[in-house]
Amino acid sequence: MPWKSSGGGIVAVHPANQFGKLNPSMPLITGHKGVVQDLSFSPFHDNILATASADGSLKLWMIPDGGLTENLTKFDADLRGHTKKVQLMRWHPTANFTIGSTSLDGTFKIWDIQSEKCTMSYDNIGEATWSMEWNHNGSLMATIDKGKKMHIFDPR
Repeated sequence: MPWKSSGGGIVAVHPANQFGKLNPSMPLITGHKGVVQDLSFSPFHDNILATASADGSLKLWMIPDGGLTENLTKFDADLRGHTKKVQLMRWHPTANFTIGSTSLDGTFKIWDIQSEKCTMSYDNIGEATWSMEWNHNGSLMATIDKGKKMHIFDPR
């Protein structure tokens, strides 16, 4: 979960099966220079977390088995190519190590995480994206922007 909303890209990772008050001094992920806008665990690897930030980047983090024991500041992949705030990102449902992202720069990008490179970029998709989702087999991506327009992309 994003740990601070008032600045800094700080994320807390807490086991879902532990209940109660969170420790304010728990270990955190602190690697973005801007606020974390979106985050998600990989559907293929339980310990890989992706974060999208207002600093224009996406980062990947390997969460150690058993959870964090100290602050995590070193990321495992840094995806750069957007020129403005990255608002949303979604893991591809069938292609391992693939993420789609949208940004206030008006682009939708598809990333190969292993090479840390953008493999496709669709420009001028419109205003700020409010929603994005892959279809069930990942053959299409749909986005909805602030202007209430739907864009459908076929990355094949």
